[in-house]
Amino acid sequence: MSVLELQRDVLYGPVNSRRLGRSLGINLLPASRKICTFDCIYCQYGSAEAVSGAGKQTGFPPVDTVLVKVHEAIKTLQTPPDYLTFSGNGEPTLHPEFPQIVAGVIRLRDRACPGTRVAVLSNSSRIHHPEIKKALEQLDDPIMKLDAGDPVTLGQISRPAPGVTFEKIVEGLASLPRLIIQSMIVSGEIQNLEGEPREAWLTTLARLSPEEVQIYTAERPVAESGVERVPKEALESLACRASERTGIPVRAY
Repeated sequence: MSVLELQRDVLYGPVNSRRLGRSLGINLLPASRKICTFDCIYCQYGSAEAVSGAGKQTGFPPVDTVLVKVHEAIKTLQTPPDYLTFSGNGEPTLHPEFPQIVAGVIRLRDRACPGTRVAVLSNSSRIHHPEIKKALEQLDDPIMKLDAGDPVTLGQISRPAPGVTFEKIVEGLASLPRLIIQSMIVSGEIQNLEGEPREAWLTTLARLSPEEVQIYTAERPVAESGVERVPKEALESLACRASERTGIPVRAY
C-alpha cells in the first residue's frame, strides 16, 4: 500500500495546515524510520511496531542541531510562520531531550518572532511522565490526540505499545491545565463514527472538558486497508452533535 515518505530533515515546510495556518514543522524523530508509541491503522507513514519509550533507539537529532535549524529558518523566512509545530515521523515526545528542546524553541521564538505560536501534535501516550507534562504545559497549543473513548476502540484504532493504556492517557489529559483535543474519525471495518465507540468518545470528551476539539478524517494514504474516510457532511454532523452534548467547541476540518 502506498504511503507518504518520511520527513528527511528536522524541519519541513512551512506547510499550509488546515488547522494551524502556515506551520513550520519540527521533526524530532530519526529521518530513517518511524518511531511511535502507536501503530495507528490510518497512519500516513505506514505501519511500524509501536514502542513504549525511546530505549536504545538512535538517530534522534541533537538538541543543538534542532535549535540551530529553527533559528536559521526563522531568520531566512521573509514572513514568520503562524506556528512552530512539533510533529514528524512518529510521537515527538519520544525524543530523549524533548523538554530541553521545547524550552529552547520557546526562547528562540520569544526573541525572533514573538507573534508565532508553538504547538505540538501528540498522541497523548507519554503525558503521564512528569517531565513531559511540564514541557507540554509551556506550549501555546498542546494539541493532544484522543481517537477513542474506551480501551477496546483505542486498541483497534491506535494499536498502542505494551504498557500504554487508555486509563493512563485519560488521566494524563485530565491533568493538563490547558488542553486541545484532536480526533481522527474513521469509518470502515474499524470505526469511531457511530454506535458505542462514538458514545464512549463523547462521554470521555465531556469528562475532560478541553478548550476545543478538532476532528478530521483520513485525507492522505493510510497504513491499513479497510480504513475509510468520513464524508464531510457526516464529520460536520458529528461536530454539531458533540458540541451540543458536551458544551465544548468542536470543529470539523
